[in-house]
Amino acid sequence: MRAWPVIPRLSFCKMVILVAVAAMLGAALRPAAAQDWPTRPITIVVAFPAGGSLDFVARAIAHNLTDVFGQPVVVKNEAGGGGAIASTSVARAAPDGYTLLVSAIGPMVFRPLMDKTSGYDADKDFTPIIQAADGPNVILANPKHGFNTVKDLLAYAGKQQNKISIAHPGPGTMGHLCALLFAKETHVDGNLIAYRGAPPMIVDLLGGQIDIGVPSYGPGSDSVKILAVTSDKRVNFLPEVPTLKESGINVVCSTWIAVYAPPNLPTTIAAKLNAAMDAFLRKPETAEKFSRIGLHALGGTIEQLRQRAASDRAKWSPIISTINFNPAK
Repeated sequence: MRAWPVIPRLSFCKMVILVAVAAMLGAALRPAAAQDWPTRPITIVVAFPAGGSLDFVARAIAHNLTDVFGQPVVVKNEAGGGGAIASTSVARAAPDGYTLLVSAIGPMVFRPLMDKTSGYDADKDFTPIIQAADGPNVILANPKHGFNTVKDLLAYAGKQQNKISIAHPGPGTMGHLCALLFAKETHVDGNLIAYRGAPPMIVDLLGGQIDIGVPSYGPGSDSVKILAVTSDKRVNFLPEVPTLKESGINVVCSTWIAVYAPPNLPTTIAAKLNAAMDAFLRKPETAEKFSRIGLHALGGTIEQLRQRAASDRAKWSPIISTINFNPAK
């Protein structure tokens, strides 16, 4: 009968030591990777085109993070699908902190509720980072019509058998929901037209190709006639513009902007990002810069963003269920 080979005592001890050292090194290196982050450029994907509110916020944050982390932070616009294209792209990216998403309430709350084929789960497919800003939506009018008030608009719609074109920034956005609610409350049979964000919509308003648009207030909004804001009260940067409620239309909408990362981002990286952005968003100069384009700088904790999204989902879900939503429009 063959005996089992005897492992020399010294070799066995060496093996135990090597295994123990390897385990300790592995445990030490995992947090170190997060602690050393970032070591290369970071990309911020924006869910809408250049020139809009989300793009403005993303570029302001990118500039600050470049200074804070000493690594280039570049902005990449991936417009389309009311933010679904960018959302799906980031949801599938590596959770290493080198790909971030600047999005809004539309893609992160409304679109998944309105369209079960959106391609992502807003709860499971992202790591929330921070609330960046919020601002009201506005009713913008074709300047060639000469409207000065919402009453003028509705009088014109009456002459057109209540058939007017109502543009919004994309399917599933707050502008889309505002447009649907506006049409419902005013009994206007609007032809809804989806755009890839506010900038191309404003170009077509100026060109007289559409009647009204319902984007969030942002760069370019002042170039056309603003008939009303959709906030609960008048806003300080447009004190002369009435709310829809003042015009007898009970529609209140506002768009928040937030930063997300792919799912399962290490908590140390998420905390680093949140701390850097929160410090930036709370600066008086940031608040002043954001207010110039009608945004209120926010900031706060990761949990506050998670709670706000959950609260809005609970608030708007029953309202959305009563609206005939077509993702193509």
